[in-house]
Amino acid sequence: MMISRGLFGWSPPHIQPLTPVSEVSEPPESPSPYLDNSEAVPVEDESGNEEAEEIEPPPAAVPFSGLFACADGFDWFLMVVGSLAAAAHGTALVVYLHYFGKVIHFLDLQQPSRDPQELYHRFTEHALYIIYIASGVFAAGWIEVSCWILTGERQTAVIRSKYVQVLLNQDMSFFDTYGNNGDIVSQVLSDVLLIQSALSEKVGNYIHNMATFFSGLVVGLVNCWQIALITLATGPFIVAAGGISNVFLHRLAENIQDAYAEAASIAEQAVSYVRTLYAFTNETLAKYSYATSLQATLRYGILISLVQGLGLGFTYGLAICSCALQLWVGRFLITQGRANGGEIVIALFAVILSGLGLNQAATNFYSFEQGRIAAYRLYEMISRSTSSVNQDGNILASVQGNIEFRNVYFSYLSRPEIPILSGFYLTVPARKTVALVGRNGSGKSSIIPLMERFYDPTLGEVLLDGENIKSLKLDWLRSQIGLVTQEPALLSLSIRDNIAYGRSNVTSDQIEEAAKTAHVHTFISSLEKGYETQVGRAGFPLTEAQKIKLSVARAVLSNPSILLLDEVTGGLDFEAERVVQEALDILMLGRSTIIIARRLSLIRNADYIAVMEEGRLVEMGTHDELLALDGLYAELLRCEEAAKLPKRTPIRNYKEIATFQIEKDSSASHSVQEPSSPRMAKSPSLQRMPGTQAFRSSDGTFSSQESPKVLSPPSEQMLENGVALDAAEKAPSIKRQDSFEMRLPELPKLDVHPGHRQASNSSDPESPISPLLTSDPKNERSHSKTFSRPLSQFDDMPVKQKEPKDTQHQKPPSFWRLAELSFAEWLYAVLGSTGAAIFGSFNPLLAYVIALIVTEYYKPNQGANLTEYSKPNQGANLRHEVDKWSLIIACMGIVTVVANFLQHFYFGIMGEKMTERVRRMMFSAMLRNEVGWFDEEENSADNLSMHLANDATFVRAAFSNRLSIFIQDTAAVFVAVLIGMLLEWRLALVALATLPILIVSAIAQKLWLAGFSRGIQEMHRKASLVLEDAVRNIYTVVAFCAGNKVMELYRFQLGKIFSQSLIHGVAIGFAFGFSQFLLFACNALLLWYTSISVKNGYLDLPTAIKEYMVFSFATFALVEPFGLAPYILKRRKSLISVFEIIDRIPKIDPDDNSGLKPPNVYGSIDLKNVDFCYPTRPEVMVLRNFSLKVSGGQTVAVVGVSGSGKSTIISLIERFYDPVSGQLLLDGRDLKLYNLRWLRSHLGLVQQEPIIFSTTIRENIIYARHNATEAEMKEAARIANAHHFISSLPHGYDTHVGMRGVDLTPGQKQRVAIARVVLKNAPILLLDEASSSIESESSRVVQEALDTLIMGNKTTILIAHRAAMMRHVDNIVVLNCGRIVEQGTHDSLVAMNGLYVRLMQPHFGKGLRQHRLV
Repeated sequence: MMISRGLFGWSPPHIQPLTPVSEVSEPPESPSPYLDNSEAVPVEDESGNEEAEEIEPPPAAVPFSGLFACADGFDWFLMVVGSLAAAAHGTALVVYLHYFGKVIHFLDLQQPSRDPQELYHRFTEHALYIIYIASGVFAAGWIEVSCWILTGERQTAVIRSKYVQVLLNQDMSFFDTYGNNGDIVSQVLSDVLLIQSALSEKVGNYIHNMATFFSGLVVGLVNCWQIALITLATGPFIVAAGGISNVFLHRLAENIQDAYAEAASIAEQAVSYVRTLYAFTNETLAKYSYATSLQATLRYGILISLVQGLGLGFTYGLAICSCALQLWVGRFLITQGRANGGEIVIALFAVILSGLGLNQAATNFYSFEQGRIAAYRLYEMISRSTSSVNQDGNILASVQGNIEFRNVYFSYLSRPEIPILSGFYLTVPARKTVALVGRNGSGKSSIIPLMERFYDPTLGEVLLDGENIKSLKLDWLRSQIGLVTQEPALLSLSIRDNIAYGRSNVTSDQIEEAAKTAHVHTFISSLEKGYETQVGRAGFPLTEAQKIKLSVARAVLSNPSILLLDEVTGGLDFEAERVVQEALDILMLGRSTIIIARRLSLIRNADYIAVMEEGRLVEMGTHDELLALDGLYAELLRCEEAAKLPKRTPIRNYKEIATFQIEKDSSASHSVQEPSSPRMAKSPSLQRMPGTQAFRSSDGTFSSQESPKVLSPPSEQMLENGVALDAAEKAPSIKRQDSFEMRLPELPKLDVHPGHRQASNSSDPESPISPLLTSDPKNERSHSKTFSRPLSQFDDMPVKQKEPKDTQHQKPPSFWRLAELSFAEWLYAVLGSTGAAIFGSFNPLLAYVIALIVTEYYKPNQGANLTEYSKPNQGANLRHEVDKWSLIIACMGIVTVVANFLQHFYFGIMGEKMTERVRRMMFSAMLRNEVGWFDEEENSADNLSMHLANDATFVRAAFSNRLSIFIQDTAAVFVAVLIGMLLEWRLALVALATLPILIVSAIAQKLWLAGFSRGIQEMHRKASLVLEDAVRNIYTVVAFCAGNKVMELYRFQLGKIFSQSLIHGVAIGFAFGFSQFLLFACNALLLWYTSISVKNGYLDLPTAIKEYMVFSFATFALVEPFGLAPYILKRRKSLISVFEIIDRIPKIDPDDNSGLKPPNVYGSIDLKNVDFCYPTRPEVMVLRNFSLKVSGGQTVAVVGVSGSGKSTIISLIERFYDPVSGQLLLDGRDLKLYNLRWLRSHLGLVQQEPIIFSTTIRENIIYARHNATEAEMKEAARIANAHHFISSLPHGYDTHVGMRGVDLTPGQKQRVAIARVVLKNAPILLLDEASSSIESESSRVVQEALDTLIMGNKTTILIAHRAAMMRHVDNIVVLNCGRIVEQGTHDSLVAMNGLYVRLMQPHFGKGLRQHRLV
């Protein structure tokens, strides 16, 4: 019967509805879904603890009652009702058990004198009682679930809105410290979900289980206290068996985690630096290292299976033996007349149930703990003092607009040691325009945040019309200021709401008027929905110019007295710039205006120009006065002229990015992140689009639209010291002083990653890939040939993106395909299956034997009916039978230990080996793909590492765990049906007929188990977008006093979620209650049919009771595997992704051995009419009809604007990509004809930012040639000027360089990378010269090393940034927009005085250097 399952700890699902037990930690570790009781706890914990360790050191937590801090009266009402329902639901099973015992006691009625009709009547009466219980369970389950879901949602909505309210009131310094990139928001989302899970489902589950615990104890003690006490006494042994194995499992789980971490870091580095890996043809090395490090994981995995098999075996074995003991003791109670058979069974199972309940209740503690910790974090934030800025203050009757900065000193709180302004004075007369200029880092960008009072100066004061702005009311002050930034922040709202942002009472006419003034009305009217068009991250993509015009319209609408412009038009093309400039000119009329300028050409007409340097004002006057002074302004202007390049189409960002990229790229690449932000990276926008989005929006939506314009990188607007101006200031300009610094961390992130990968390619040195090194060609060849594919593939270069999409429709791999992966372990499968079959068949067998013993108790004239005169041999007979069957049960207990061990241990080995095999296959398959594949967002290093870590375990879950459970349950069903058929076939058929109903209910329940909250999470994610938008654009939100608007939007979203969750909760509650109802109802049906059979004489009463017991037990075994269905379905996607990776055919196949491998290379390279675009940004042509010839032994330098396609040339020669059209020839033959690894082994690549692996310096250098001798390695280091610094380190060449080489300076990394290439000794060198990012001393040393490298007679292509290099080269090619615009020697190009001269201006180099150093 139902309960029985508990016996073994297999609590049937419905016994414990909420248990995660059967979920078997996510990929089920053990094949048995029924972790035994004791096990249950641990299983959950196991995963739990690991998480906990990663997340928190010792975390602070609120007391449990603190979780309910936000509950109001109605919530308490819901919680009380929910608790009562949960308690009723929990006791239902025990009540059922009570009636079950009564049914067994019908055996007492078997005297022939009894009327069969009476028996039939009793049976049907009890069947009805069970139906009543079923109805009660239905109602209780429905009420329990609905109330808890509802109150959880209500309370967390309060927490969410309080948190948001506090967040929006923080000082700006808070956002500087904690970042304004949305992490704070995602943190609240995840923390609130933890609280919600603890509050809603877990509290209900806990009460439900505790009710089972107490009611089970009471019923057990009342029915037969002797048996109840014995059961309790054996409990600790059973728990100890599970507990001990859990202690070991915990330890092993930690070890396996650590063991896999090492393999994961190898895989992650390989994928992140895939270009370096390919350039040095070290794929085999990476695969070998990965495979080797997986061995430790495999060993621990097998140990886990061993411990699990023994732990479960002893737990179940002891439980079964304990059961034998109690039934044996029951014999004495019966003979002495102290109890009847029904009471003994009730007591036995009631206590077992109560133990299961206690155990299940304990599984919730982990969630409570997590919820308390999360609540502590959130409440701490909620109790934070909000903005220290005084919200009251004076309001000036009228604003003239005289602004004065008096002796202002300022530094950001997040970086107090860096002074931004030091003794700054500035006066802006009313209604005049003052432009601030200066180099990057001069402090000009900090003027806006000080004026807006995002920050207060450390010393000094800012005055408006003679009043210190600290004494003015903050909201009023901000409403007087109009702000238009470089990266206009558009929130995910309609255009109308974006223009009216932060102002409540504006009419449509006013909005349209403002749009007309900003020259954007016509464009808006042309859109399908006009002013109602949604924009922002998920909405309609706008160009940079359109965004800026919208933000101008926003400023016009607020009709400010003071205007702050952050060099708004920096990234626009001429046409857009002209239109925006007109709109701004109208806006500036009659207002005091401060312009932060990065391009001096735009501010010649300002009333005054103030020049800043190192946080002070150094010159001030009109344009002509300053030129006459010939000071810093004149110098900046000259630099800018030098840097003026032919303008590229659209945007700034691109350029920006590019410039940056150029620099950063590599680093990026190195950063772990590489992939991390794939989105951006890949988005076309990234590369060639307006800045904002590239950086900001994380989804590529805009890009596509934008792109058309963007084909080429925008001109570099270099101002200041040549730096791309914009880049620096990109963030909303108000971002902060140098927005630059702040932003920096982010840049690399973004770009770098894949973006980098791709973006960079185009734009610049591709660094991440540093194909810097190579491996020994000889070893390489052995690469697995199995995969070779015909060449033809390369020809189709469709846009890659499409591919994955189709795959979504792929079917999950067939079971057969999974089986093929584990054929090698067929012997383990046979042994494991034997164990599973034995263990499965024990379920109905045990039920049958217990039924036999119980019927023995009731043999006529026993127990209380035994008169003194009755024959003593009847007592002897009872004793004999009970002893025999109890002994058999005890033997079954012993066999169970063996069966469990076989099942878990052998299926465990099979699963671990399969996981390891799948991981190796996936990793090898990844390293076969062309570089373009890694550029896609879904193939970023982070995503691929995740696939390797998790998806392989799902393959195992889908196969070996599923097989184990399937065999166990098939055996159980088979034996149950067999016993049923032998006893009475009609009853067996009825029992089978109820099976489909039970299966449906089990699946429904499992879905419920998956948690209340899943359905609603998606909606919460949407709501949090409102917040993320606000936090990302916090400067705009604050400047336009729009905090309340954001709150209102957020509350509106929460309201929608609440109504959804109400319906959702009631629906889930109904489904849950109904599934519980079906379980009991089917049992009642079975009981009713049993009574019919007895009445019609198909079978006698004892047989009927035996059959009823066997089927009550067995139905749950049948149901269990279907309960796993949702779990398996959930994982199908992961399985698809595994085989998608393994089966993918690369477009550029490295394993194709039919390619040429000529014995020697002369080194002449010829690019003919090459057109190229990155596969992820097909709309942006990077090279068009590009031709370049480099003769063998010649050195050619390539220079050009950022993003003009310089690094792309290197990527094409390395065959990271193939051109869209045109040809690349090496020694007169198309590159595609050569064997890919042979080709790469003849190319030496030094990237701009060298890729250094997290290992020793020695290994980093010999990465190029594993069989190099010590002497060769040191010689290479000497040539690269690295030997000296390496020898001076305490461990010399064995010094470990830290994660991604952090322990080395940029100059040292560069030299190690050069040593690597020297050691490779390839006939063709590709150098992406990066010495501009290195401090000057190292720069000199690196320079010497590069010079030495170039001096050899190798064919060299050098991407150069500094004039110093140029004197040594044979030919210089100047690129712009993917075409060659000038070429010749250094002297001839200088004589032409064209783009080359401007690019090579010394300041240009210096500007970049500063950029990078920041």
